[in-house]
Formats: sequence, structure tokens, C-alpha cells
Amino acid sequence: MKYLRKITPVSSADGEGLESWLEDMALQGLYLKKFRPLFCTFTPGPAKKTRYRLEPFRLRLDDDLPRSMLELYQDFGWDYIDTVDNSMLIFSTQDLDAPELHTDPKLQSQRWKRLYRSARRGFVGNVAFLVLAVVLTALLLNDTPILNLLTTSAVPLLLFALYQLCALPAAWADVRNLSRLARRLEAGEPMDHHSPYSRRRLVPLLSFTLCILLIVLLILPRYILPFLGGDMRPVSQVSDFSPLSLAQVEGKGYRPYETENHDQSDYFNYSRKNHYLLCWNQWEVFQAGQPDLAGKLNWMQIDWYDIPAPLSFLSVPLANELLSKAMRLDEDIWWTDPEGGTWQVSKHSDSRVNFLSTARKEGTLFQTAAVAIGDKVVLVRYTGHGELSGHLEDIIKMAEGKGP
Repeated sequence: MKYLRKITPVSSADGEGLESWLEDMALQGLYLKKFRPLFCTFTPGPAKKTRYRLEPFRLRLDDDLPRSMLELYQDFGWDYIDTVDNSMLIFSTQDLDAPELHTDPKLQSQRWKRLYRSARRGFVGNVAFLVLAVVLTALLLNDTPILNLLTTSAVPLLLFALYQLCALPAAWADVRNLSRLARRLEAGEPMDHHSPYSRRRLVPLLSFTLCILLIVLLILPRYILPFLGGDMRPVSQVSDFSPLSLAQVEGKGYRPYETENHDQSDYFNYSRKNHYLLCWNQWEVFQAGQPDLAGKLNWMQIDWYDIPAPLSFLSVPLANELLSKAMRLDEDIWWTDPEGGTWQVSKHSDSRVNFLSTARKEGTLFQTAAVAIGDKVVLVRYTGHGELSGHLEDIIKMAEGKGP
């Protein structure tokens, strides 16, 4: 049998309006088969006046339909059609003389009150979820906001919070509609089964589509994109630029850290390509040498970021943020120093770059440098006996996508 689907224009919280809409559809020869908040399925047939009634009844998972209620409606000439959001049952009849089951509005109000309280709890839950999304976003953007903006779920989470905020007025309108109906029934006023109704048309569909998109964006950078990269590979396999070599900076006397197999990588000599939602190409390159006579491990890590062109205005703030974060020496076990000392920061000017700075902590081996060119940002962290400031040209070339 052929079925037709129509966008559901009336909120399920508007019980009177939903009954009126279904009756209007029957006058067009379309009879409800399946109710959905977005699309209702109809069976076409000869147009005939049909009465529809909604009966509040909360159905939990695996609950059976209330057999006694269905039998009672059937005895009065009403047929069960479907459920509405597991909170109401829909009945219909084409017998214009079929009696109404509810003759006492005050008694009927009890069921609608329970539905109202459930909707109110749902609204409070949505508010709490909004607050949680805002708090999580604030936590993600607390330390290094620009870096976390590009490499975490902060943006989708913020958009999801905005979506929740925009959805609250409609949710509150549903709560208010149910409250008004319950109060009217309690006052002895019967339901208006031919009530005018507002047509939302594409609003629910657009809202649902946006919600699904935001959920995908929340999941994508956290649980999917990391599996598209992140595997360790030899430094020689870096494809977007040629990394500055630790041997170049260390100079004479440098003893490289050697693996048993030069074609393999480990945690002392590797490259890793990561993918993020707003920074699709990000490289991490780590090189280490043999400890010096004092037992200090010489190593260098390069973090290379390719920001989308529309967000290139973030490159300079990102470079400055990465440099400041590096000077806090709290990144990992390789980049910590409990000893005192001040950082000497040097800013360098070059017509090719938007930002270029180097920094060294006095009395230690800790050095760092950051550069931004267009939509590329590079951070270099180094502990050794050379001078990063003597390799500014090589650092600029990495940001240009070239090599030393």
C-alpha cells in the first residue's frame, strides 16, 4: 500500500492543535498511520470527516500498550492509531456519534498535569545541559584558548551550547502550552478539539538537522580524526616541510640517538601527523641525541601547524601563545626545569614573517622559538648546546613549507 509522508507542523505539546491538524488531513483524504515529530506517515483514501483524540500515557522502554485503555476506547468506538513521543496515545473514529471518554475535565486534567510536569523536568534538564556545555567549553579554552580552539572540540561544543540556547524558547513554549491546558481542564473547561494551530513547517526539520550536524562535529575531532593520523613514523617521512635537524643545531660533537633499525621510529626519534577539525595538518617531530657528559639529554621537538586560510588571522596569536606556553616549562617530563632563572626573549623582524621570536632560559639548556607566516605556525623546543637564534633562516623555511 502506498503511504505519504508530511512534515509535522504542530508541536506534540499542542494537543488541541495536533488533533485539529490530523482532522484537517483526513478531510484531504490522508489518514494517520505513523506519528513522528518530524514526519508523519499517512494512508491515502477517500476524504471523510474523522475525529482524533490524544490520551496522555507515559510509555517506558519495553512497556506494553495499556490493554485496558485500548479495550475501553474500542468499546466506545475508537481505534488505536499510534503513540506520540512515548507520552501520548492517538485514537480515531469516523463515527460522528461515538461518545467521548472524558466527560469530566477536572479528572482529565490529572493526566495532562503529569505530562506537563514531565515536560517541565525536560526543560530543566535542557538548561542544565546548556550550563554543562558552557562550562566544558570554558574549561577547554581556559589555558591556551587559540590552540584548544583549533585542536579540540571547543568550537562544536560552543555551537552546541548556542543551539541549546536557541532551542530553549520553543521548549519553554511547549511547557507553557501544557500548563495552560492543564489549568483550563482543572477549571472545568473541556478541550477544544477544533483549535487553530500554528504551522512550524521546516523549523523542526532544520532544528533536527542542525542538532545531528553538531553531534557529528562533537564526535569527529575527539573520536574519529585521531584514528586518521597519530601513528609514529621516521622523521624522514615528514611530507609538508623538511624539519630542522638536531645535528645542525648541536654542531660538532653531536652524537645522535641510534635505534636498532634506522627505518623504524621510537619515542626518541619520530614524526607524527595529526588531524584536527580546524587544523587538518599538524606535525610533531621529535629528535634526541646521546646524553652529554653531565647526563643531560639533548633533544628538539618541532610542532608545525597548518591553519585553514579563513582562520589565518589566528596564526600570530597562536605563535605568541605557543611561545608563552613553552616558557612555562610544564609540557611534559622532557620540558620541565625546577631550577630558577629568567627567560630572555628576542623578537626578530623579517619581511617574510608575521611573527618571529626566540627565547632562552638563563643558566639552562632550554631554548624555544616560534614563527608565523600566513596560515603556518611553527614552534621549536630545544635543550642543547647550540643556539636556535643562529638558525632563524631554517625555522622560517619550515614555516614556508621548505627545509633547511
